[in-house]
Amino acid sequence: MSTRQENAVQNRQIFLNAATDIFRLHGINAPLQLVINQAKLGRATFYRNFKDRRALVLALIEQALERLEKKAYYYSQFNDGFVQLIQSHIDHLPDLTALMEYWRVIERSDPIMIEIYQRRDSILQPLIDKAIAHKICRSDLTPKDYAMLTAILRSSFQGLTDYEQRALASRAIDLLLNGMRA
Repeated sequence: MSTRQENAVQNRQIFLNAATDIFRLHGINAPLQLVINQAKLGRATFYRNFKDRRALVLALIEQALERLEKKAYYYSQFNDGFVQLIQSHIDHLPDLTALMEYWRVIERSDPIMIEIYQRRDSILQPLIDKAIAHKICRSDLTPKDYAMLTAILRSSFQGLTDYEQRALASRAIDLLLNGMRA
């Protein structure tokens, strides 16, 4: 890879990191100029990398799917890998919260989103199947339920400090896994 190509890849990642930070602080509809300012790169460089907000969000979703795929691969060695995957989200609450925002920006019926949901489902299904086979999860659990589970964890983001957020997320996972029964 040439130096120019390496710089282009690096600039793209700088914009993705900046977008994650800005969207976490100001929400998904924050002005793109805030992302550009955070990246400390030019507006033209931004638009060479991303046509618009939609393209930026799709790139962030793609990056999140790549992370999910790596985690799922790692956790696939465990019978309770799906549960461990959910538990691992405690350490990544800001990313999870930002990701939940990204998914809402683009219509579910958009052909690209349909592909993304199919890819997410294909990443999660083996973990779910294994957990079901080992009677760790209920037999009707599906990859679509994953979105509900992560939304519940997202509610723990109401805590003001990282410590409070992790404590709330841990409590949410305990309630998810063990229920409300005495």
